[in-house]
Amino acid sequence: MFAAFLFALCQSAPGLNVPPVPSHQPVHPALAAKAPGAPGYGLQITTKTGKIMLTSLSFDPDTRKPLARFYWIHGPAGWGPYRSGLEESLSYTPARPIPTNPGKYDTEYAPSWYENHFTFTQPTKGSPAEAAGLENSRWGRLRLDAVDGSNFGWDTNALVFHITQNPTVTMQIVKLPGFALFSPSYKTYTLKNRRVDTPPDPTDAVLENAPANEEAKAWLADRKTWADLLILRSQNAAFTLLPLDLDGLKLWAVLAQGQPSQDTPPRMARFLEFWKEDPLTGAFETGLIEVWPEPADGFRAGRALRIGDHWYQLQAITLDQATGRLSALSLRPWVANISALLGGTDLASELGPLKAPALREAFEQQANEALLEWKTRTLPVQLRAQEAASLEDLVIRIEKGLLVLDRQVRGIRQRLDAQTRSLAAMQAQADKPGGGIQATPMAATQDSEGLADLLDQRKAVLMAILGSAKQALANLRR
Repeated sequence: MFAAFLFALCQSAPGLNVPPVPSHQPVHPALAAKAPGAPGYGLQITTKTGKIMLTSLSFDPDTRKPLARFYWIHGPAGWGPYRSGLEESLSYTPARPIPTNPGKYDTEYAPSWYENHFTFTQPTKGSPAEAAGLENSRWGRLRLDAVDGSNFGWDTNALVFHITQNPTVTMQIVKLPGFALFSPSYKTYTLKNRRVDTPPDPTDAVLENAPANEEAKAWLADRKTWADLLILRSQNAAFTLLPLDLDGLKLWAVLAQGQPSQDTPPRMARFLEFWKEDPLTGAFETGLIEVWPEPADGFRAGRALRIGDHWYQLQAITLDQATGRLSALSLRPWVANISALLGGTDLASELGPLKAPALREAFEQQANEALLEWKTRTLPVQLRAQEAASLEDLVIRIEKGLLVLDRQVRGIRQRLDAQTRSLAAMQAQADKPGGGIQATPMAATQDSEGLADLLDQRKAVLMAILGSAKQALANLRR
């Protein structure tokens, strides 16, 4: 599961003792490019147990809170400046179960066979570990139990990171006997690690998703982390900002990258963001106006977008072939499709497959207002100019549209009722002693009571238009 963090959830509760926020630095672009989607940017901190990278900044479409991908950096590029010669071969071997009917050998001679250990193969030739005599042989198998008095929660990566951070380390070694009836022996070795002369290749590391430790949580709770990550993203060629002048309002647009899909290979989610403050200032809390997830079929011409208090239609979107950045965006004020509204068609298709209930309600409300304006300003002129045949077609279209809307409203309310009953049944089962039989929850619906009410209002407007059309047709037939 990919690790993602929401700024609001990372803030520390008042009164808690929070570790000091560690300083961060930009991660090497070549290492950041190894993350899914190859973002090519990121911030890195060094904690007591390893180095961490934060990358792939995006914003929640509903809350506009920042989200990012979080990785531990494992491997030479994530280690410290020292080497012992064991780094490449260390691994963790969990404790084996003690036999059901243990014999004397199991209980007296070899209890350490059934304990947790770090294992390693032969150390690197000429390394401090070889010089110290940490070599396995047929006469015994060496196991590492602790370094500087700690087993690091049996986390091999944390152990290796500690070793490579220190010029000298003390290792507690157990030698497991190669033959029965021999007891294990214990010895402490002090290694004087060798400092590397040449920094490792910055891409020589593996990125691993893992929970944040306390140091990382304090870092994620600091607004400067997110501000600097936004600035770093905005400086990346793939996320270059596109200035816009929209109805006299200066904006910036960017096509951002989010979480990967479940497809194989995964498809990276993309978001069209609109900013009223230049993201290069790091104003992630106040500068973002809108976030639009890319629909499954892409940002196609005709899609409706809300920016601030106004709706627009996407006319064209162009991406730079070399970098994939947003290079051109053409928008025009949204105009309602009156013919579709008269036929009972809701306009949700213009929003694309991704449409939250609140967003769809706002859009259908806009459509209702446009239909009302058309009824008052345009319809009277059209009724006077039309002939009987065209008026008949209009009456029939509206009547059919009313039937369509009626089915839509009934369907919405039926789905909402079914979902309410399903939740009530699940709660009732959960309240039974022992939990009862767990029911399968219904899939979440994008319907809402507010949407049903708006479509009911549209029916009322269509009824008024139908009445006017029928009256005009009756006048022509006299």
